[in-house]
Amino acid sequence: MFIGHLPGAYLIFRATVPNLGKLAFTAAMIGAVAPDIDILWFYLVDDRGHHHHSYLTHRPIIWMGFLLTGLVIRQWLQRAGTFLTFFGAGGLVHLLLDSIAGEVAWFWPLSDATYPFVTVQATHSHWILSFLNHWTFKVEILITMVALIVLVVSWRRSKEKA
Repeated sequence: MFIGHLPGAYLIFRATVPNLGKLAFTAAMIGAVAPDIDILWFYLVDDRGHHHHSYLTHRPIIWMGFLLTGLVIRQWLQRAGTFLTFFGAGGLVHLLLDSIAGEVAWFWPLSDATYPFVTVQATHSHWILSFLNHWTFKVEILITMVALIVLVVSWRRSKEKA
């Protein structure tokens, strides 16, 4: 996934938890883009030595850890627990979306095997061109457009109620 993490997560969380509070929703949206913070390491430190999906930020067990820790501490620290729970859920949504055309090791540390639903073949001189010309990118554009429509309609409805 290239541009669809935030809009995809927005649609998923709006559909599954429509009355989600602001703190939880914000945490989920931050979590939905947080795994790609490793892009900084990829370019600035690792000199593109390993695919960024091989870093810890793209390991589902890390995001499940955030989610479960949040559920546990929510008993004592409501806001922090809620934030961690939905931050972890957002990270897992990111990895689920990445699994469409990317490689995520869902069973790590037991296995490094990845199971992308679709493989984007190298059809152009640069991977970005190959990706931008693949049908999955058109799906991302559609997801983004639908998310924008839902956002605008939701915003208008909230204005009418006010």
